[in-house]
Amino acid sequence: MLTNRISEISSGTSPESEDLDIFESSLTTIFNDVRNQHGEPGHYVAYASPKHGEIKLGLADIEKEQTSLFSHHLWNAGVEVAGMIETGELNVEGETVLELGAGAALPSLISAITGAKTIVVTDYPAPEILSNITANIAFNQSKFISSDIQVYGHTWGELDEEVAKKHAHSFTRIIAADTLWMTWEHENLVKSMLHFLNDGPTSRVVVVAGLHTGRQKMANFWDVAAKSFDIDTIKERDIDGIEREYEADRGIEDVVERKRWLIIGTLKKKSS
Repeated sequence: MLTNRISEISSGTSPESEDLDIFESSLTTIFNDVRNQHGEPGHYVAYASPKHGEIKLGLADIEKEQTSLFSHHLWNAGVEVAGMIETGELNVEGETVLELGAGAALPSLISAITGAKTIVVTDYPAPEILSNITANIAFNQSKFISSDIQVYGHTWGELDEEVAKKHAHSFTRIIAADTLWMTWEHENLVKSMLHFLNDGPTSRVVVVAGLHTGRQKMANFWDVAAKSFDIDTIKERDIDGIEREYEADRGIEDVVERKRWLIIGTLKKKSS
């Protein structure tokens, strides 16, 4: 199961808070609910890689962050992308990789461990978010094959920032994991994707997002993206690996059941 790859690391927590974590975990099991986010602000989680051992991830301290961008959790979409890289479903070896809205940056770390040529990690330019990403790189650097990994602040759609000027059309792989919940940012997100993606025929944007935020938000993104890109592949996958065709509208869905599913899609430059 996807969620079994993640464990939370206690760091200075009280016995009462540890008891609460156990209680919340038990409720999830009892009611067959799915936990879409992992960890608490300022704490740590561990990703259990079958190939590379434990990968430690710090989570941004939301009280210092002063934003509401939810970079203080590790989300299932990021865990799914990490698994896709490890199994080779998403090949990053020798590729140039950009992560948008990286949060704890697990997909970027796995890319560095797997042997991507270059990795650029971006998130909203808040110091607490970027310093947390830099710390996560330092935690795991001994495992890296790649040495070229850079961290930048990037506001989607803002193409006059340093990273946008330096890396226009530079990336053969762009990763966006659980970045679709703000429908008002979809056009800006697509603008950044189009700006950074390399023009090569095998270059792809990989988008993975959990349906816990609502199917309509997902559908809106793909409608916006299709104006600028060709949709190469798109499907739905649950936390147990079961797949089905993507549907923009499945009518009334059970909320608990819907939370089990992620949308996985790839975009490519439009054919001339």
